[in-house]
Amino acid sequence: MSRNHVTVIPLMSLPSRGTIVVICRCNQRRRIKKQYPETNTMKPLHRVATLLLASLAFGASSSHAESFPSRPVTLIVPFATGGSNDIVARLLAKELGTIWKQPVIVDNRPGAGAAIGSAYAAKQEPDGYTLLIASVTFTMAPAVRDMPFDPVNDFSRIGLIGEIPLALGAKPTVTASTPQEYFEYLKALPNGTYGATGVGSIQHFAGELLNMKIGSSILAAQYKGGGPAMNDVMGGHIEFSIGSLNQMLPQFKAGNIKGIAVTSTERSPAAPELPTLKESGLDDYDLTQWWGVLGPKGMSKERIAQINDAIRQAVTTIDMSQALERDGGRVRPMTPEEFDKFMDTNFEQWKALAVQTGMKKK
Repeated sequence: MSRNHVTVIPLMSLPSRGTIVVICRCNQRRRIKKQYPETNTMKPLHRVATLLLASLAFGASSSHAESFPSRPVTLIVPFATGGSNDIVARLLAKELGTIWKQPVIVDNRPGAGAAIGSAYAAKQEPDGYTLLIASVTFTMAPAVRDMPFDPVNDFSRIGLIGEIPLALGAKPTVTASTPQEYFEYLKALPNGTYGATGVGSIQHFAGELLNMKIGSSILAAQYKGGGPAMNDVMGGHIEFSIGSLNQMLPQFKAGNIKGIAVTSTERSPAAPELPTLKESGLDDYDLTQWWGVLGPKGMSKERIAQINDAIRQAVTTIDMSQALERDGGRVRPMTPEEFDKFMDTNFEQWKALAVQTGMKKK
């Protein structure tokens, strides 16, 4: 090879005739020689190419930034582990994790009748990465006490998960064989207590409504969640608890808690042997537990729609729908607009019941 070897390198196809430049490699350093006049178009073309590449890079970066979720999502459960809210949250987390291909973490923050966990969720960034698993208690509690947040204005309403009837479960040593016999037993107790999960919780409303209907005076003992309350029923430390059927049913079947009745207007297919409180003589006794998803206020409509769509996919999977139905519940997905109206109706409903039962706001 000669010392003045010439290498021809094609650079790029140009719209004009010039398609190459020639680089001379010699003993002395020489500049690139422009062999064709047409290659003078390289500078503006380089600028165009640079702008196009930058635009593509920005578009890819922007698309990545807008994808959701791009990191783990946390579901705040404002009750202790083992309760119905915790059970449903873990079912939902599993399905959402599969849909989103991101970890979905359940974070239990119990206390103050769900106020601690709910208040924490309200203070998070409205980006959809921290969500609250809310239940009927969220709309009940404000009817009887002040909350450390505004339940109407401090949250974005995303969607409903499902619902389930409650069940009245008594300590296992109770000998009553019918709801009517059990009511007579409760009425005769001088210092009985039942388990609730905070002032204004559904267990609290259910217990006070029962007191009003049968003429008893059983006092509420407040717990951080349905699980701890249920444990004290099993241990005989309190008389009863009225919890979600999916939480109580395994203990009924195991004989750890005695099932008395369900709170829905119809018997549950999951426990057809349990009568309803209505058929046991308590007219208009109809309470149902529900679960939904909220986010901090200020979430965009687009992000709410994204999460609502994922929730609807999750709750209608065979695994989740069958898990709820097996324990007497049902999935009930709603659009954000439907869920918004549903929440407003609940707030008004429990205000009226608080007056009816004499539960005054403290």
